[in-house]
Order: sequence, then structure tokens, then C-alpha cells
Amino acid sequence: MEQLSQLSLFDNIPENDCQQMLECFRTNPRSFKSGETAYTYGSGNTQTLGIIQKGQAALVKIDAGGGRTVLERLGKGGVFGELIAFSSLPCDSVSVVCESDCVMVFLPQSRLTAPCAKSCGCHRQFLENLLGLISRKAFDLSERVEVLSCRTTREKLLCYFRICAGQHRSLSFTLPFSLSALAEYICADRSAMMRELKRLKEEGFLEISGRNVRFLADKPFGQADLCAASIVKP
Repeated sequence: MEQLSQLSLFDNIPENDCQQMLECFRTNPRSFKSGETAYTYGSGNTQTLGIIQKGQAALVKIDAGGGRTVLERLGKGGVFGELIAFSSLPCDSVSVVCESDCVMVFLPQSRLTAPCAKSCGCHRQFLENLLGLISRKAFDLSERVEVLSCRTTREKLLCYFRICAGQHRSLSFTLPFSLSALAEYICADRSAMMRELKRLKEEGFLEISGRNVRFLADKPFGQADLCAASIVKP
């Protein structure tokens, strides 16, 4: 089992203190099978902060018409919950669905905000880590908004690839998810997206093999602009 101290939310906290914190929070890790719903927003349960200790999951929204949208993919160390996100719209269902077998830790909001009776220093460090994580999630959301504000599938692809290239400071990079997941991320039909990728390859913009992407020319943006486009996450 992965140690909690290896997760970003528990940075600079020794493993023994992490386990002691679970006792203070009166919680234990829970296991879920692939395909199982681990958490549903607005379900009336006590507000909690969920942490993925092992596995992969997706934050999925089902609208009133039955349409499915993946809002976010969560891996090891990923966090979720109404404490750091949004309240579900009345007509929508938003849930965390496991994409592999998962182990998760749920921390009650009431115990996150209330001072520990033992005045543990690790709790203060935990809250500092949580604030930093919320800042990074806000940054990720601003990137998603930038991509989705583009009008066409082609513009969305180039915008997202520009962001990836900027983060890697290179014209070659690896996508963090599959092409099917990329289509969901940019809210595009997968077939239409694949046609646009084919056109970009034929026009000499890029090479793409699986999740590996490499720009072949400076058409999307110049090499000199790459560093300017690079954004360092908080």
C-alpha cells in the first residue's frame, strides 16, 4: 500500500504522523472496485474531503438528458469533494467513478477545520498543503476553461497542445491520458477529433503516436514563444 506521506497533500509530514492524523480524523482507508461509484456530490452525506491513495478515478457529470461529461481525471494523490469544488446543479448528477481498483481516504470537513485537541503541528502542515492544492486545482480549471472557450475542435486541440508543450518546455511531450480521454477533456466527438488530428499530421503540424505528440514546424507557435507560453503551476 502506498504511504500517505508520498501524497502531495501530506508533503513534509512523516508517515507516523499521517497515521496519527487518521486516528484524529476517526477514519480509515476504504477500498473500491473498478466501475464503482465512490462519492456523489450533493447526496446529503456529511461533506468530506476525498483523497485517492491508490488507483485512478474520474469526476463524471450526467446531465438531465443523460449526457456524460468527464470533468476531471484523478490519480494517486488526487482529491475531491464539495469542500474544494462545487455544488452539483439540481438537474445534474456529479460523481467520482473508479476507473481501476482504488483505495481512498475520506476526511470529514468538521474535523479539518476544528483545531486538534493535541495541537499537532502536522495538522497545520496539512492545512498549508491543502491550500496549495486548492490553488493548483484552480489553475487546472483555468486551463480547461481556456481550452473549452475555443470555438472549433482544431482550435481546442492546438490550444491544449500549446499548454502541454509550454509545461514541458519542449515541442515534444506525452499526453497525460488516452486519445479517447482527450476527446472527453475537450468536449469533442472522438471521430471528429481524430479527423482533425489526421489533418494536422497531413498539413505538417505534428506527429502523434499513441499519447506521444511532437510539433514538426513552428506553425502553431514559434520556438521563441514556447518559454513565454510555459506556465509554472503554483
